[in-house]
Amino acid sequence: MIRIDDDTLSRHLEVAISGAAPAILDGLADTDRCRRHTATADLARYLTERLGCFYIQGEDAIMRPAGHPSLFADLGPLG
Repeated sequence: MIRIDDDTLSRHLEVAISGAAPAILDGLADTDRCRRHTATADLARYLTERLGCFYIQGEDAIMRPAGHPSLFADLGPLG
């Protein structure tokens, strides 16, 4: 398995989290421990779904695809 550099992963997570439903993000600050846990699990599932189909590698990768798919369908490929 090839390691993803921290900056690349951070950027992809930031974009994905910015598109998360407010209800999920609000749940992270809930005073009820069970609701916080549920919100954390929901966010993890959301990120897995959102980022699971992307090829994410750092700049030093040996093999790199010609273009990178966009997190937002209307923006087209990046790269």
